[in-house]
Amino acid sequence: MDIAAAAGTTCVTCGTDTTNQWHDCKDESGNKICRSCYEKNLLDVAVAAGTTCVKCGTDTTSQWHNCKDKSGTKLCKPCYNKNQLDVAAAAGTTCGTDTTLSWYNCKDEPGTKICMSCYKQNQLDVAAAAGTTCVKCGTDTTSQWHNCKDKPGTKICRSCYGKNEGKNKKAGKANEE
Repeated sequence: MDIAAAAGTTCVTCGTDTTNQWHDCKDESGNKICRSCYEKNLLDVAVAAGTTCVKCGTDTTSQWHNCKDKSGTKLCKPCYNKNQLDVAAAAGTTCGTDTTLSWYNCKDEPGTKICMSCYKQNQLDVAAAAGTTCVKCGTDTTSQWHNCKDKPGTKICRSCYGKNEGKNKKAGKANEE
């Protein structure tokens, strides 16, 4: 809901007029409820339905996930996230960490995973080994390389690419006026 449409809106449950997200009230058509009341309502519905986490037994969470291990059961959000870590760790990792939700396939060791931190470091190592340098600033260290549009066949670092994109957007806006 945009700001103009939200002006004058109050939550039918708690009466607040400030929230970062409004939801339609299912009990009272045409009325709105704030995000906090909406999430509390989700929790209340889960409790009323008898939903409990198959891992920890809680009946309150902001988000439920289907449990793949036991059909028809649910996992609370914290247990789901922990399960994601456990699955990744069980799959084998090269650095031994189990504290990331972003895993990448390891190209050097098929069948193993690397965490986001190791993946980014590997990108830096590969670029350095290839002798890649930014044609704009001369750096050989960046988390992401981009093809240089000004000089085909060359690369620019993430920082220079971002600066260049900012200039292009400003120039585009100036041309529209």
